[in-house]
Amino acid sequence: MATTLNSNENLGSSSGIRSASTQKRTGTPPEEGRAVEDRQQSHDLSDRDNTKDPLLIKHVQEESPLRDHVSRRLLSVTKQTGVLCVMLVSVIVGLLAALSYFNNQPDMPGCAMSYSRPRYIEQAEFSRSWTRYSIKYKLYLYREGGYDAIDDPFRIPVLFVPGNAGSHKQVRSMASSSASAFVELIGEDPSAVDRGQIGYDFFTVGLNEEFTALHGYSILEQAEFVNDAIRYILSLYPKTRTVHRLSNKDTAFALPTSVIVVGHSMGGVVARTAFTLSNYVNDSIQAIFTLSTPHNNPTASLEQYVEDTYSNVNAFWRNGFNNGSLDHVSLVSIAGGNLDSMINSDYTYVGDIAPPKNSLSIMSSGINDVWLSLDHQNILWCAQMAKKFSRVMLQIMDARQPSQLLSLESRMNLMRRELYSGTEADGFVENERTVLPKDVLSSDYQYVNVYDSGTIKLTLADMRELIPKSKKSIIKPKALHLLPFVDKKSKAGLTRVLQVLYDPRLFANSDDTNKKQDARPIFLGCNQQDAKENAKFVCKQLPEPTSTMLPLKRLGDNPELPVDSLRYMEILSKGFEGYSHIGFELPSHPGKTGFLEAAFVNTPLQVDKDPGYLQLITPYSIRAQLGDGVFGLRSRIRLVVPENPLFVFRTKVAMHRNSKASHALSNRPRFSPVVLQSDGRHYESKFWYDQSVFDIAIHGRGTYFQTGHLTTTSKDSPRLAGSWDGLYIDLFADTDYYSGFDISLRINWYSSLNRMIKRYDMALLALSFIWACLVLVHQLHSWNSQMQLRFESQGSVGGSGIAVARFPGCLATIEHLIRNGTLVIVLVISALTPIIQELVSYAMEGSWSSATLASWNNLFMGVRGSGWTLCLPPMLLVLVSLGFIILEAIVLTIVCGLASWVVAMVASVLGEGNPLVVAAEASVLENTKDRGRYVSSDNASVYVRPAIIAVVFVFLVSAVLPYQFAFLVIYLAQTITTVRTMTYSQIMASGAARQQDSKVAHASLTERHSQEDRRVTKRTAAMILKDRSAYQLALLLFWTSSLPYCVPELLVWVRNISVLWFEDAPSDHNLANMAGYFALRTLATYHIVPRLGSVSEHRSSRLGWRIVRGLRIATFGIFACSVIYAWLFSIRRPYTLYNIGNIISAWLSIVQFANYPLRLVSAAYKAGVPLSAEPRRTQSAEELHSFSWADPNTHATKTTLTSTSDDYLDRKVR
Repeated sequence: MATTLNSNENLGSSSGIRSASTQKRTGTPPEEGRAVEDRQQSHDLSDRDNTKDPLLIKHVQEESPLRDHVSRRLLSVTKQTGVLCVMLVSVIVGLLAALSYFNNQPDMPGCAMSYSRPRYIEQAEFSRSWTRYSIKYKLYLYREGGYDAIDDPFRIPVLFVPGNAGSHKQVRSMASSSASAFVELIGEDPSAVDRGQIGYDFFTVGLNEEFTALHGYSILEQAEFVNDAIRYILSLYPKTRTVHRLSNKDTAFALPTSVIVVGHSMGGVVARTAFTLSNYVNDSIQAIFTLSTPHNNPTASLEQYVEDTYSNVNAFWRNGFNNGSLDHVSLVSIAGGNLDSMINSDYTYVGDIAPPKNSLSIMSSGINDVWLSLDHQNILWCAQMAKKFSRVMLQIMDARQPSQLLSLESRMNLMRRELYSGTEADGFVENERTVLPKDVLSSDYQYVNVYDSGTIKLTLADMRELIPKSKKSIIKPKALHLLPFVDKKSKAGLTRVLQVLYDPRLFANSDDTNKKQDARPIFLGCNQQDAKENAKFVCKQLPEPTSTMLPLKRLGDNPELPVDSLRYMEILSKGFEGYSHIGFELPSHPGKTGFLEAAFVNTPLQVDKDPGYLQLITPYSIRAQLGDGVFGLRSRIRLVVPENPLFVFRTKVAMHRNSKASHALSNRPRFSPVVLQSDGRHYESKFWYDQSVFDIAIHGRGTYFQTGHLTTTSKDSPRLAGSWDGLYIDLFADTDYYSGFDISLRINWYSSLNRMIKRYDMALLALSFIWACLVLVHQLHSWNSQMQLRFESQGSVGGSGIAVARFPGCLATIEHLIRNGTLVIVLVISALTPIIQELVSYAMEGSWSSATLASWNNLFMGVRGSGWTLCLPPMLLVLVSLGFIILEAIVLTIVCGLASWVVAMVASVLGEGNPLVVAAEASVLENTKDRGRYVSSDNASVYVRPAIIAVVFVFLVSAVLPYQFAFLVIYLAQTITTVRTMTYSQIMASGAARQQDSKVAHASLTERHSQEDRRVTKRTAAMILKDRSAYQLALLLFWTSSLPYCVPELLVWVRNISVLWFEDAPSDHNLANMAGYFALRTLATYHIVPRLGSVSEHRSSRLGWRIVRGLRIATFGIFACSVIYAWLFSIRRPYTLYNIGNIISAWLSIVQFANYPLRLVSAAYKAGVPLSAEPRRTQSAEELHSFSWADPNTHATKTTLTSTSDDYLDRKVR
């Protein structure tokens, strides 16, 4: 006979019923009956583990033999060890990538410090009436102490725009160098002023050190302020130019109509954004110089305004060159290269934005007289860079023009000649060097020497021996060396190339280092007057060819000292047509040291090698011979590798000595070997001097294409300044001392990690968010399934137990994701995605438009390179992001757990009845009948306080606070809630343990049952709270992925408040951007999201079950769509992840709120349908607890207690 107890009866009454029935059957007196009960209870407790309860998922089985036990333990340890190894590998790879990023740069710094004596004159009149941003932005005029005695601007205006969190004082190095360079120029050539070289007035703007790289609205505000500043600057010169006379002659200087803009970092983006605004004055900016500016893509797309600003500005510039409105503007981009850890130097390339006739992109490592990689800040103060930049700026000025500049073509040619190393151009370049007005006869020289062998090799000793003794008394400063244009070694059908390598010190008699570096030979085209053997030559001076400076060692340990360098020229033979000989005019009395070599060689001048990346995993060796007629003076090897900037190649060069010639050279070469890295895009070049081991790295054109990359910018100019055709390695060596060389290359994996993280740092945010989604959805799936843990009372009769569903923890879930193959699936998908992109792009290249191809390329991580190497970055980043999410889970677990442990220890010290214990019990009994004993009996106050908080919160966000600040408050509140719930769980668990330890030895069975019931209640409450804290911690981990998108706005907002600027971006007060987070945080304080699986408490009703099933499908569908979208689009636009997290949070809050009407539906259904004596399912700890036991004597009567958790806990507390 089955007996069902009413909800008002407690466990003690059921024990009494069974005690009375036992005494009646056995006829024993009460005292003996109590002893029998004690023995029976002991027997029941001993047999408790053998109970087979069909309602429980996990059964406690009989003890297995030792062998089976050891086998199971070994299997469990093996599985756990494998998962632990995967987790450790993920974390270690992430840490190695971080170490490589910060500590393993391929290049070494070598900058000298620059010094200045700055004065900053604030333009007060501008702040009063020219701009509305005078509260937070300022305009200053720079003056260098000792040079600038006049405070009025009257020269050529230059405006410096600092970058992200930059200061107006960063202008001091380049402004000081410009002032000193101008003084030196006037001292050497006073007539330079009459040519329009009158110096610069450097203005600089103070932009409140705002984080423009992270906040797009600040870019727009700063660009508007820059336009206001330019209008004001141009208004000053009509007055100051008439007051301050610039030249003693009647040279007409035009009033400035434009300002040169120099932008550092994001300042370059601000300068280009100024063109797009309504307050821009046409033609007020005609030259922009940018230093370490990410032009193509934002460094960190943490906000939509940044992405929108970049898209609009780049589209405006492309259209401007197409329609001709920007044809007069020059754009020069200088990047720091490998040492710049703040931005990816790939993004500084402007060949995709402006045509070659208007743009120039170069790395600082390839700039003459610099030859260094520079980090993000020292590109401003590096002495070598500041001096070179100042010299270039002085050469392009022309105050006689309204633009204050040379023409676009003239200044672009000049900057290419001054900045490029010289290997980027072939043939002659016209310059300002004077061409002789008449023919030159060979009789005008001290001596003439003809080299019929086709090769000139001159040393200091050779030149001294060539001076005829009979003519030593004749003073003629020049000598002529002639090289036949066609020699016996020429081959039909091959283009001839003249190679010249010389040391400029050969021509200088002065000790002035600068004159030594500028000394160069004069090239002549010569023909004989007649066919006689001793006939004179008639020569004409030829335009000066482009020369490459090959840096040697510095003239001392001080970085400020100049660097010795060689000169190399390579000239196509078409420039010598019509001449029989090529003449070199050299000084007849050379300097103290030096040499010159010249020879004609046949093209091709390179050896192509096509090593696959599989071959580069191990050292790949290349051997070549010097001076064999194929290479000549320059030995070039072209590596046919894809344009993949992710890999760093460790390179070793081994030179082979020429045993026949080495003794004649005193066992020393004339110069140490020089290695040059370059490519066909005219973008990056780098030198290595006297180094046998070094790292070669490639910089590309950015990860993602813009929409118009594959189109043209103008009718006669292609979109791309140069196409990738491989990596060039040029070696310059003394061919008399060395006979050949070996070059060995292999991939440097550790250094490649650095470049991978630098290039795909935003991908880590997106992939970490995807892992957080997978963790949360797996936790919800486990919660919806029948995953119960058996918990039994030690003192209950018959082995009573509670079936409790547990919410899995974050670390346990991550472990399960690794174990069930989710990690393998994600790795496979990450490897296949770029390969599929490349295959589809190749198949649809002729069918899709360029915009469609660009959009397809920009999915996921973008496609740069080819082959199987496309798989490596995604797979590695998946592992690194998994390591990040593991570290986040560990940190959150430790922080919250440690804080809760401290608070729980305080509660244990205070003892029973303290507010923490009362609050812990009240948190579990939130909906019970006895709730008034722990909290206020006024139920209205329970809802009034959250309502008031919500109203105040909504008002502040809509009027004062940005929603990003609101999210940080929500995140902090969720952290406190998680800590509080963990604390309550520990308090309840410790209370149950204390009751277990304080059992009364001679208590009656009823008292012992009552004591056990209280202990079970507290242990059950502790389990409920532990599940709730696991859910709250899971939300905290999920929301951690949204934190990076709120911190930048908060920093900008705080900085604006500090200067009393209260204007925010319109979207900053959009309540919808934080509604989901706020709702879920409010609902998750006291309740877990309801279970939507087959064990849902609302399954009893058909309507309820349909609603539950629909909610379950929608929940996992939203998670699936979110993961797919984040995978394809959010790596490029990570700011969308915040909105995705908000949508998911809003949906979970809807699901959690739907639990209340679903309970009403279930209650209505249960009111009309009789309950079954046998429950059909096992409920969670917050839903249903079932106790069942059988009488061990008769095995006939089975009593089942079924109650909801609220009723159960209500009875237990009473």
